[in-house]
Amino acid sequence: MKTHLFNVLSSFVLGLAFINMPSNFVVTHAHAACDDTAGPAVNWENCRKRNLIMDGFDFSGSNFTRSDLSASDLRNSNFSKAIFVKTNLVRASLAGSSAENSNFEGVTGSRTDFSKSNFQNSSFAKAEISRSNFSESNLQDSDMSKADFSRVDFSNANLKGVNLSFSNISRANLINIELDKNLYLKGAYMFLTLIEDLDLSGIKGIEQWQINMACGNENTMLPDGLTRPHEWPCQLEAN
Repeated sequence: MKTHLFNVLSSFVLGLAFINMPSNFVVTHAHAACDDTAGPAVNWENCRKRNLIMDGFDFSGSNFTRSDLSASDLRNSNFSKAIFVKTNLVRASLAGSSAENSNFEGVTGSRTDFSKSNFQNSSFAKAEISRSNFSESNLQDSDMSKADFSRVDFSNANLKGVNLSFSNISRANLINIELDKNLYLKGAYMFLTLIEDLDLSGIKGIEQWQINMACGNENTMLPDGLTRPHEWPCQLEAN
């Protein structure tokens, strides 16, 4: 009898609580997004997806925030307008992919292959990407500020309109890049950065201390007011 009375009272109290809930209160159920099938607008936020083999998939508009995609093969895929905020891409490959208008802010990527891809108008701000490959990629008008791109290969990439202000591009390879006057290098750390044969005469924000530590040659053209050092550091290292 006591047990029955307790159950009745408990149900009554819960019923009152439900009636007094705010009208905008919505009861939601957990959604196992990590089990969702790969495709456009998939939500794999905070998911562990290491060692995937998904060459040529359509991930347009997808959310990979804080997910682990390390060592995954994602080549030749569509990542247009995708979100990779603080995603782990260490040793992953996005080579040959289309990822324009995407958000890679705070992404982590060491020895990651971003080559021959389209990242136009994307953001890599505050990313930590070292020893990675962006060669022959389109990065035009992208925000790559306050990030770590040390030892990154940018050779033959399109860096027109790219903002690299206050980024670490030490020992990065900028040989044969496409550039224009809107490439912004203010405060960029350029220790042994390869700038041989580049026309930097119209580049914004670059200062003498950056030139002094970079690696140029007699064909490197500098903005007015800046001069070539007596000897470039790379020439000293080679001796």
